[in-house]
Amino acid sequence: GDDISVQSENSFGGDFTEEPWFVTFSFPHGLVASFVPTLLAVAAVCFSVIGNNTCTLFERKITDRPSYNMTDLESYEIIAGVSYGLYVYGIQYRDEVDEFYTTQCKPYPSHVVNDDYVKAARGFSAIALVIGFPIVLLLCLTSCMKLGGRTVRVMSTLLMLVATCQLMILVFLNSERCVDNPNPVDSSYLQSQFVWAKCALHTG
Repeated sequence: GDDISVQSENSFGGDFTEEPWFVTFSFPHGLVASFVPTLLAVAAVCFSVIGNNTCTLFERKITDRPSYNMTDLESYEIIAGVSYGLYVYGIQYRDEVDEFYTTQCKPYPSHVVNDDYVKAARGFSAIALVIGFPIVLLLCLTSCMKLGGRTVRVMSTLLMLVATCQLMILVFLNSERCVDNPNPVDSSYLQSQFVWAKCALHTG
């Protein structure tokens, strides 16, 4: 007999033998190649969002201060420095056992001028989030569908751009509030007699 070929079709006329283009958690690029980059990208976006809203990105320590007449040593707190974020700041204190902590973050006063370095740091941070968030969504799709080589190359290039923008946030270190005397930021706490160290990344 003659061979008879039978082709099964679905209700849309498609061939059942064709592989579906979207399957949840199918990891067509491989588990490691899909999951690890996605996890790292999601973590990077989360840390970036948190970093934009914290007051502990940068810090300046006080290297010399006027003498104090301490009447109650047990409850006395010494100002140790000031910490900066892109949009908020905080005053650092040292208690009697030399433990550093930061007060609740608060917005910069209206009289504090944002120079070009501060504006640039904020701009780079915003660009990183605007570009990075859609890329993270695409990376999440790699666990369900296979992306073309060109798409992967474009995503890789954009991720490098995001990383560069995040790095450029460090231009904040050249801003006036990192170079000049930071007393005007909060004159009620930061006395004009304080001598300040250079601005540095906050290490926790």
